[in-house]
Amino acid sequence: MHYRFEHFVLDTRLQSLSYQGRMLNCDERIINLLLLLIEHAPEYIDKQTLLDILWPDTIVSDWSISRLISDTRKLLKSAGADFPVIQTLHGRGYRLSAEVLSILQSENISRPAPTPTSPARQLPRLWPATLILPPLLALVSWLVIDTDSPASINQFAESKEITARILWVDDHPENNLAEREYLQHQGMAVYTAANTSDALMLLAMYHYDVVISDMGRQDDPLAGMKLVEQMRQSGNNTPYLLYTTIPAEAQQLLHQHGAQGIAVNEDKLYQLLAHYMPLQPLL
Repeated sequence: MHYRFEHFVLDTRLQSLSYQGRMLNCDERIINLLLLLIEHAPEYIDKQTLLDILWPDTIVSDWSISRLISDTRKLLKSAGADFPVIQTLHGRGYRLSAEVLSILQSENISRPAPTPTSPARQLPRLWPATLILPPLLALVSWLVIDTDSPASINQFAESKEITARILWVDDHPENNLAEREYLQHQGMAVYTAANTSDALMLLAMYHYDVVISDMGRQDDPLAGMKLVEQMRQSGNNTPYLLYTTIPAEAQQLLHQHGAQGIAVNEDKLYQLLAHYMPLQPLL
């Protein structure tokens, strides 16, 4: 199977990377690193997890990961990449860049949903390529855009028992970790995006039952309102909930822009979500 981004081709059968048909001389760990980033996109992978997977049963330092990331970037840039491939999330880890996520193509015609947020340390150790590639490639094929059925998702990466799919947009996901864990325990798949552009890209690729967003992100205090406006302008009518503290007089304005509800605490959030999906009462 081949995975293409611009003039690069990642051949999973040969465990090789080429540029414009020219095979690149690279370490096997670079191939495995790229596959792991593809598998978990748009989520990030922390350093310790990468160490555990790429250097199993070996004691190495964080420097090994930094060096591998640096070597991979240098290899791709020297070969001809004029776009970022790996994004660094300082203090958290690494993930596939949005640029690659948007252009990556596969020969498959179907794709599953992205992997739900979950404790990164639960990832398996790296097995021999002949054992890990078949299930791994089933997971990464979600990146392929099926233009004939943009809303369909083959759920290779999701439990078949999920009751709903939620996209949560927040540039500080650590602030709602407890709420997301509660929803996951309820059997829901919760995916995260840190900004409006990532959220819109995911909404264009996949179906979600509800979008939950904060209001202010980074330097934009109205990011949450702008996101729902862009969704509605593009014809996306997915139920949209704001999870934030705002003045009561501003809530009507948000409804006028297409939001279905505003929650200022977790109890109100769960009440609103209960209109769109089954929720068990809190114990």
